[in-house]
Amino acid sequence: MATVVDPEPTKVNAPVRETGSNTSSSSSSSSSSDGVATTYRFLDYRTASTQDGQDQMPSLLKDIVGGITTRKALAGTTGPEYRSLPTVLLYDDRGLELYDRITYTPEYYPAASEIDILETKIQEIVAEIPNDSDVIELGCGSLRKTKILLDALNKQRTGVTYYAIDVMPQPLHDSMEGLSPQMSNVSFVALCGTYEEVMSHFKKSSRRKTIVWLGSSMGNYTYESATEMLSGIVDSVMNKQDSIMIGMDLQKEPSIIMDAYHDAQGVTAAFELNALSHASNIVAAYAQAKQEDLVAPETRARSNGSTPKPFIDINKFEYFGEYDEVTGRHNAFLEARENMLLQWPESIRTQVKEVCGNSYNIVLKRGERIYIESSHKYGPNDAKKLADATGLTYAIGWLDSRKYYSLNLFRKP
Repeated sequence: MATVVDPEPTKVNAPVRETGSNTSSSSSSSSSSDGVATTYRFLDYRTASTQDGQDQMPSLLKDIVGGITTRKALAGTTGPEYRSLPTVLLYDDRGLELYDRITYTPEYYPAASEIDILETKIQEIVAEIPNDSDVIELGCGSLRKTKILLDALNKQRTGVTYYAIDVMPQPLHDSMEGLSPQMSNVSFVALCGTYEEVMSHFKKSSRRKTIVWLGSSMGNYTYESATEMLSGIVDSVMNKQDSIMIGMDLQKEPSIIMDAYHDAQGVTAAFELNALSHASNIVAAYAQAKQEDLVAPETRARSNGSTPKPFIDINKFEYFGEYDEVTGRHNAFLEARENMLLQWPESIRTQVKEVCGNSYNIVLKRGERIYIESSHKYGPNDAKKLADATGLTYAIGWLDSRKYYSLNLFRKP
């Protein structure tokens, strides 16, 4: 994990300060419509996860191997058992683009509900965020919703630094370049990496913090894993009176939930299936790197330009989703449309065996489902239960006009 000492907020137009030996840093400048130059800072924390050694398999690929070679029951159930893929595979560049499109579909009520809250309750929300403080967003995406909050902070607050956290660098750059020139009173910092990699940036900070977790991202976690993650943030990052604002999708008529994850345009299906392409690309890239380590340079030169067979053929799968009223969550799967054989590339079979005990090819039968993600829906008392479980106090909650969704503010006592 990278360590950043004294994470002092970068001021607009201030020079970028290098921080941390495992963190790459850069800046970008542009001019707003009134001619004021605006700078955002970019820190790449993904380097912290690549220090395991050249010969070791990357952790994400280990998770792919482990999930696809074993079957487990979903959390909170006793069966059936499924192979799985890491949920983070949904969020490569293509996945983030598709997810942004999902938020514009008429069926996807979470985005519209959250915008409703931000537009109608923005004065109450801004009142909870002090001057000279940090606003830290977990999983910022395109900043479509966050812009409503930042616009208000830009007009009503001073000394606020906004930290955008996401896993892919180019979408982060695109969001910062599109928004930072419009906000002369807000400083912008982009942090690239997973939550676990990035949150160390704030461990030494004494500034007041408001952590923002919009969307229904927390719903991708089981209650136990969400509680564990939040408790870690509370203990290691938050100081007394720091706040965290969390979006929670509420339980409602199952047909409304099903429609949200099965839009007529098929964007959600494309989004879920894209995880297979991402997984296949990761396998292929690692296999290619290992193959180049094994062959002589002249042989490597002759093989350049050849296209290896993909580990997973996305065209042989379809998206399947179902809402489980007992557990209160929507589960998404990738279902095999035909019998098939997944073959590990020869160059990585030794590493695959080290992870799962064998390097056998994987037989998938038609109709077999690979689990990819869940979206939990919450009851009326779950926000307060979450506060009790994580050592926070529940401060205030806001509902959209249809009462489909809540935005909840918690504070560290």
